[in-house]
Amino acid sequence: MKYIVLALAVVGCGELPEKDFGRECEVHDDMYSHSVVFCGGREAEDVADVFIACNPRVARDNQMRKECVHSYDLMDLDPNCEMQHVCFVEMI
Repeated sequence: MKYIVLALAVVGCGELPEKDFGRECEVHDDMYSHSVVFCGGREAEDVADVFIACNPRVARDNQMRKECVHSYDLMDLDPNCEMQHVCFVEMI
């Protein structure tokens, strides 16, 4: 549920400002949160999808997030679209 709320915050606010709570990263990073697909730009109205990607370094049966999207499901990404993986920023 908290991931849905965070995803809605991203969609509602456009790009993530890195200094607030998120930064671009890779799916296998420890602080990975979610992924966003933008088509036609990087504004809130350009968000086509928000989801959790599977970690390619972990076997399919051992994924912590069972609802994750596998990389082979993302191979047909439209050339006009780009994907951004978002990690939480560690607060000290």
